[in-house]
Amino acid sequence: MNEPREYTEEEVREQFLDNIRAYVKYWDKLPDMSTRERLEGLAFSILAAIDGATAELPAFILAPLPHEEDKEYLRNRGKNWYPENRQAGVKADIARGLHELFRNHEKDGHETS
Repeated sequence: MNEPREYTEEEVREQFLDNIRAYVKYWDKLPDMSTRERLEGLAFSILAAIDGATAELPAFILAPLPHEEDKEYLRNRGKNWYPENRQAGVKADIARGLHELFRNHEKDGHETS
């Protein structure tokens, strides 16, 4: 048996995406619901996963990460900007690339339904 260890960033990302895929499958197969009801259920499930309100995953940090030039660009145009969150020390930041990885899973021959 292997010694217990911390999950890698890749493992955390894949677990998160696997949960999202499971939610898609679950909400897609529910009978007697409108498309809107199923989409709202899916959205709720995803938000609950981020909030840590599921048994499968912990809560996730979700904060804006604007491009470093956004503040100056928007300020010069008299517009508000999002706060910067370039924090050192955050481990397993899975945020970037999720949409591509989710879609690539289907393209690689894995079914999401």
